[in-house]
Amino acid sequence: MLDADFSVEGTLTIQQTVQPHIIVIDDDPTFRQMLADYLTDYDLRVTTLASGRDIAPIMARESIDLVLLDLRLARGEDGIQIARKLREESNVPIVMLTARQAEGDRAMGLGVGADDYLTKPCSLRELLARIRAVLRRRRKEVRADLFDGWELSLNTRT
Repeated sequence: MLDADFSVEGTLTIQQTVQPHIIVIDDDPTFRQMLADYLTDYDLRVTTLASGRDIAPIMARESIDLVLLDLRLARGEDGIQIARKLREESNVPIVMLTARQAEGDRAMGLGVGADDYLTKPCSLRELLARIRAVLRRRRKEVRADLFDGWELSLNTRT
């Protein structure tokens, strides 16, 4: 997607906007599709998975901006273990979205590296707002890491 802006001076600025890529891991196909449809409507690229076992090949070949992870998955998979493994292998932001509402579950999820934790059922608007907040914080961290505190501005000529 390209955005074009004309400034008062008559110069044209073209900026490429990349859709953030989110992986949704949930064993409920109806819920996964509903999330994908909603998030796609808000300019997010969504890949859905029924299992955490399928994430490694995707992360090896594509840039992933955020993982939305259920804790209770089918076939004995544990979302906490998936989150722990993701955190060991990458710094991709993780948002846990689960029916587990106990304080201990929330503390454990955040303790293994989740950036946020929401319980089902939740408002899709709130989920979208939290995803955007995590992505916004992540962009700031990446920019700071790449430029060691320096900011690159394409609007300044010096």
